[in-house]
Amino acid sequence: MASQHNEALLDAQATAQQSQLHRDAATSQQPGVLNQTENSVKTMAQGAADMASGAASGVMGIAKGAATGAANVAEGAAGAVKNTFGDNQGS
Repeated sequence: MASQHNEALLDAQATAQQSQLHRDAATSQQPGVLNQTENSVKTMAQGAADMASGAASGVMGIAKGAATGAANVAEGAAGAVKNTFGDNQGS
């Protein structure tokens, strides 16, 4: 009976030591996981900022193109009117 009690005690101690090893291993890995998560979040935030910057540049380019196109249309329309009615300054 005493040997069964001793075996049970040894098994309990071994289990407790093994559990402690698992906790220690998990604790030692945690800073690495936190650093990786932090780096991932920073990378995603930088990517989102780059995308927003690219989108803003694209919108600016479209706006400039539209303004240039509108100016060209207005200039073309003025030229058409001028050609249609002529330049009667000398008459």
